[in-house]
Amino acid sequence: MDDRHDAQALTGGIQWHQRWFADYAAAKTAEAGADAAPLRLKTEHTRRVLANAWELVTAEGFPPRLARAALLAALYHDVGRFEQYLRHRTFNDRDSGNHGILGARVLRHEGCLQGEVDKNMIGAAVALHNRFALPRRLPADLRRITLVVRDADKLDIVRLMDEQLNSRADCASTVVFGLPDDPNLASARVIEAALAGRVASYADLRSVGDFRLLLATWVFDMNFATSRRRFIVDGHARRLVAALPDDSPQAPARAALLARFEALFLEQSDVHSHDVE
Repeated sequence: MDDRHDAQALTGGIQWHQRWFADYAAAKTAEAGADAAPLRLKTEHTRRVLANAWELVTAEGFPPRLARAALLAALYHDVGRFEQYLRHRTFNDRDSGNHGILGARVLRHEGCLQGEVDKNMIGAAVALHNRFALPRRLPADLRRITLVVRDADKLDIVRLMDEQLNSRADCASTVVFGLPDDPNLASARVIEAALAGRVASYADLRSVGDFRLLLATWVFDMNFATSRRRFIVDGHARRLVAALPDDSPQAPARAALLARFEALFLEQSDVHSHDVE
């Protein structure tokens, strides 16, 4: 078997790091007391992002050292969320602080990357993963592992929000950054971005309906063939936008995105059928 696809070669063994993160998350979650549910969601989210990153580096044929760096960056990408929530009781970076930068500080303070050859690159990827757009001039390897984290993160966020927003249970206000669930409230900038085929900005959100649209616009920012296919085939983003009312202010953007998802799904189905043949 090609060693790029061998599990041991891919990770070099990251079990120590997984145990460290599990212990850290458990301790911070215990500190939150009765308000710990959002941190439990973040712990589960991290596990799934790591699994997504594993799928990406395997399918995209990453060399072992770069794969290990990408997996560790995925594992630690939201480590800053725990302190953020304990200090501010929010996941809204604008109301608290940049959780990517906070995460990089936590890693330096805790020293859990000591001994890792690529510790600086991993820390940089954690700090950069939540930027609206990456700086143009980044070292190629840093850009590549950061893109893995960004795609793996987005894939699980749309899953999580599909489950949270489209279930019958009430969605915690923290999960939607305290946005009002008012069907008449809409951001012209988010709608404009969706219609123009570009990613919407968190800074422009005014309502939960806008958040649904924003999540769906991530279809324009998947960086690997594997993640592009997952984003379409999983169907989470489509369900999020389809649940918007036909008469909502977001309706034109809703229609455009649903048409986009349908076209891409047919395209992916066609590619898959040719692969089978």
